[in-house]
Amino acid sequence: MIIIAVSMLRLFDTTRGEWRDAIDERWTSFLSECGVLPLYIPNDASVSYQLLEQLQPQGVLLTGGGSCRVLSGIADARDETESMLLGWAADRRLPVLGVCRGMQVMLSLSGATLVPVASHVGAHSVLHKGAIRRVNSFHNYGFYATPPGYEVEAISEDGVIEAVSNLSVRHSAVMWHPERNRYWDSDDLALVRQLYGVSL
Repeated sequence: MIIIAVSMLRLFDTTRGEWRDAIDERWTSFLSECGVLPLYIPNDASVSYQLLEQLQPQGVLLTGGGSCRVLSGIADARDETESMLLGWAADRRLPVLGVCRGMQVMLSLSGATLVPVASHVGAHSVLHKGAIRRVNSFHNYGFYATPPGYEVEAISEDGVIEAVSNLSVRHSAVMWHPERNRYWDSDDLALVRQLYGVSL
């Protein structure tokens, strides 16, 4: 199976006064169904770089949840780790998938502008590769324009860009959450398998 590096949330536990790295366990099930093994990456750029060099994953996934630096104004440990992951993948021409916050990070670092959007919390319709489909989104910021090199793959009824790709740098990204569906969507499974070169 393909092994990919997967970024994680940072959550603060107020009862213990400690930061924790966390991941929705549904990612494990979804990626397994795709034929992919996740290497969960701690939010410590230095340690994570050593893990990458030692274990040599074959791709990167930037997951969702939380605000990135362009919104918070602060580059925290997760921002630093994800920036390192993007650079590490770029140096090796490895594929990268961004999901929700991951797409925000990917496009913002490439020069796109994040703006407030409405009615993008919960299921809604998008035009994806010529067909209407329902997706599970949870975001209050999005994009109306892509940076150079990125092609729009899906757009919502109000013109918000919901998915992009950049073949030259092997990037794909979606603003919805494929891991949160009750049943895995065949289009989402196909996207992941194609991006990481999984053959079942």
